[in-house]
Amino acid sequence: MVHPAREQVVKEIARDVGFSLVGIAPLDPLPESNDTFAAWLDAGMHGDMGYLARHKPLREDATALLPGARSAVCVGLNYYHDIEAQQRGMDGGDGRGRFSIYVHGQDYHAVMDGMLEEFEQQLREAFPGVETLACCDTKPVSDRALAMRAGIAWLGKNSNVISPEYGSWIFLGEVLTTLDLQPDQPLETLCGKCTRCIDACPTGALDTPFVLDARRCISYLTIEKRGEIDAELASKMGLDVYGCDTCQSVCPFNKVASESLVFSRAARSPLIDRTLEDLVNISDDEFREATKNSAIRRCKPEGMRRNAGIVRENLRGD
Repeated sequence: MVHPAREQVVKEIARDVGFSLVGIAPLDPLPESNDTFAAWLDAGMHGDMGYLARHKPLREDATALLPGARSAVCVGLNYYHDIEAQQRGMDGGDGRGRFSIYVHGQDYHAVMDGMLEEFEQQLREAFPGVETLACCDTKPVSDRALAMRAGIAWLGKNSNVISPEYGSWIFLGEVLTTLDLQPDQPLETLCGKCTRCIDACPTGALDTPFVLDARRCISYLTIEKRGEIDAELASKMGLDVYGCDTCQSVCPFNKVASESLVFSRAARSPLIDRTLEDLVNISDDEFREATKNSAIRRCKPEGMRRNAGIVRENLRGD
């Protein structure tokens, strides 16, 4: 009787759980990636996200999180919704702002965490004695670098990772494991001479290909940035109340995207359908209630009021 290779078993489990992509990466040091990340931090491009600098040593060596880990099983989950074209076509005439596609569904943290937990459990059943550690946003792991090493995506000029099957509309996660698995081969970068994402960025956050200056990125400004937003940048936010998909919407590799089978638009936060006037005046309690199952909670109520106020002013100025 021929037994399937461990790698095949691992990948079949991941697909059965529902992940769109799966690949295997080695966990030896990533000197080039680490040097690039260090230079990015030294340039201050992480803005106010100080936690990225604090956890730098752990990002450089994933085995510090799971001693004895030999491999990372990297997974991707498609989150695309066909609402994307409608979002691009918004003109603010109905008094509403634009929310990034990834929040047009239930909170991805809960979805990914649940799927990764199930994946871990099945791995332990298939390989008794194996140790695992699931990672998705909550642990300082270099998701993009590992995904590229695992051959599920390459790095685009907009600094997102791009897969041939789903473009960049993917959430990333990993399961570190003590299993010694044969790694997959990285993909070739296929961006070529294309600069559509760089040309489309309204704030110049992508002026250096493959490098994102978070301080100028609308996603960072509307989600992570606390306090006031510089007037010059605020004027370029357009209709974006939460996040920005511009550099993804123009990417040719995102034209093949298919509707997510996991994320339901019916589960999205009611805030998405509220007018800017409503959002400017939303109370802390209203915000928390409306975002209890949504990643929108990340920007905090004061951030939502600030963002909606900026977009309202942008519309008045048009």
